[in-house]
Amino acid sequence: MQIYKYLILLLFFVTATTPSVALSGELISYQGVLTDTNGVVVADDSYSVQFSLFPDSLGGSAIWTETAIVSTQNGIFQHNIGSTTNLSANLFKNRPALFLELSINTEIMGKRTRLSSVPYALVSQTLCLRGGNNQVIAEVFGNDAGKLRLADSSQKNIVELNTAMTSDLSVQLPDSAINSDEIVDEPGVVVRSNSTIVDLSTGSMSDLVTLSIEIPRDGYITLHGKCYLLLSGTTSANSAQIQINETEGGVPEFPYYTQAGLGGYVNTAVNYFPIYVTRTYFKKAGIWEFRMEGRAMNNPPAVAQSWDHILTAVYYPTDYYYFGRSGKSEFERKIDSAGTVR
Repeated sequence: MQIYKYLILLLFFVTATTPSVALSGELISYQGVLTDTNGVVVADDSYSVQFSLFPDSLGGSAIWTETAIVSTQNGIFQHNIGSTTNLSANLFKNRPALFLELSINTEIMGKRTRLSSVPYALVSQTLCLRGGNNQVIAEVFGNDAGKLRLADSSQKNIVELNTAMTSDLSVQLPDSAINSDEIVDEPGVVVRSNSTIVDLSTGSMSDLVTLSIEIPRDGYITLHGKCYLLLSGTTSANSAQIQINETEGGVPEFPYYTQAGLGGYVNTAVNYFPIYVTRTYFKKAGIWEFRMEGRAMNNPPAVAQSWDHILTAVYYPTDYYYFGRSGKSEFERKIDSAGTVR
């Protein structure tokens, strides 16, 4: 019993040198020297030591502990912390510091030692970057199918990239980040819709839905439009034309318009005709406006209306047509002079 008590005192007065900490898997390699009160190293032997982690340098409760048998050689001992009790990366997440305490039978072996930054590599599976006020400003979630989250100190303005999601949900931006209705507008794709029913008249074209798109460099803008024609009011001929154009109140341009209808109907009830139109332009860098427009082909009592309009613009840089050569291809030069892909 006297020997055991002596060992306790011996360990209590250990002035274990500042620990050398290195990372291996999810283990922390700890090394120290045991000496007596006179600074003489202890005899080589095995000792049962409890390792504990605290969030503070003084007081509080341990958030993790493990007990291990350590052996000394010339007073030097080494232990892989986490080798008997799992050392989870969550211990280091959202904690700016952790302190290691060594003890035997509740007798504390000196002051707690703050872990250096190296063990925090354990949290690389979920990497956290902190600002001056200890707020998380960036997180990388390696175990969450790949996710990057950036935030300001208020945690209100957040940017998130998430490979586990698809379409618009893969990128989350603050409400004030863009002026467009959806992030879909940012990479060169603009979508506009108009679900109201529009009465079509003979003569010049009427706008059904319009959009504008800004392109950073010369390139191709391909437009796709769809809607429904609602034709009624007569048993005689009734049809209408729909097209994509730049000019308001334009006239039909063959072959870009689509015409639908019949030369006669069994009654005057509404008949629905699905319409699809497309057109491609070559444009210089800048902001460009386009429209889907339509007109009736027959006078009253024939009634022509359009409904559920959607217009999409997609931008393609001319870089796709360089094929690794300097200058423009013959195809591009023809497009430059024509202004429209025909």
